[in-house]
Amino acid sequence: MFAKRSRSILEKFEEKNIIRYSNGANFFGQESLKLKQVRGNGVLVLTPKELYFEMWLPKRVYQIPIDSIIDIEVTKWHLRKTKSRDLLKVIFTNPTGETDSSAWIVRELDLWINDIRNLMMKRK
Repeated sequence: MFAKRSRSILEKFEEKNIIRYSNGANFFGQESLKLKQVRGNGVLVLTPKELYFEMWLPKRVYQIPIDSIIDIEVTKWHLRKTKSRDLLKVIFTNPTGETDSSAWIVRELDLWINDIRNLMMKRK
C-alpha cells in the first residue's frame, strides 16, 4: 500500500551505509511530545550515524543520532500504549539536552538490539 512512499524514503539513504531497515515499523511516539501524538507506521532505518524514522501518514520524521543514544531496552508499553508485543525502546538525549525515548514494533527485534548496541560500543 505504501510501497512507493517506502521506496522514496529509502532512496534518501542511497549514498549512506544502511545497516538495517524495517518497512512498516509501528511507532509508539516520543516521550517528550507527551500523549497527544499519532501512532503510526513507516520506515525505520539504522545507519552508522543515526536511527531515522519517517512515518507514512502523517508525514513526520524523527532522527536520533547514534551518539545521543543512552540505552535500548525491550518493553511492552510506551506512553500508555501497547499491542501486547515487544517494543524496541530507544532512550536518548534530545536536542534540548533532556533524556527522552521513542519506541517501535519492528521485525527481528533481537537483530535491531544487537546492531544498535554494536554501534554504541564503537563510539566509546
